[in-house]
Amino acid sequence: MPGSRFSVQVEGLNRLKRTLRQLKDKDLSKRVREVNKEAAEIVKPDAQRGVPQHTRTPKDSKKYRPGKLAKSVKVVASANSAAIKTGTASRAPYAGAIHFGYPKRGISPNRFLYRAMARNSEKVSETYEREISAVLREKLES
Repeated sequence: MPGSRFSVQVEGLNRLKRTLRQLKDKDLSKRVREVNKEAAEIVKPDAQRGVPQHTRTPKDSKKYRPGKLAKSVKVVASANSAAIKTGTASRAPYAGAIHFGYPKRGISPNRFLYRAMARNSEKVSETYEREISAVLREKLES
C-alpha cells in the first residue's frame, strides 16, 4: 500500500541535513547514518516478535515457509532516514499480504511493523535526540 507509513518527525532535521550537505563532512554524515540505524534497531526485535506465528498446512502455498518472514525483518539506514523493511520477492513474497491483508484470499491485515513502531516510538525519539545531540556536541568541540 503506497503511502502507508508510520514515522517519527524530528524538528529541525531538514535544517541539519542541509547543513551536513553544506559542510561536506563525510565523517559527520556517516555518524548521522549510524544514529539513524541505531534508532531503528530498537524496533527490529519487537517487529520480529510481532510476526504472526503459523504452521504450514497442506493448503498453504509452496513458497510459504514459517519463520522466513521474521528473519526477513531488516533495518535500512542512510544519513537522511531509517526504515524497517520485511519480505523480499524471492524469500517472503507474502509479506505485504500478511501486513496489509488480502481480502480476496481471506487474509486479514496484521500490521506488526506499525505496532512495533508505536510501542517503541518513545524510545526511538529519546535515543535519536540523545545521539544526535552527542554527535553535534562532538562536532562543535572539535
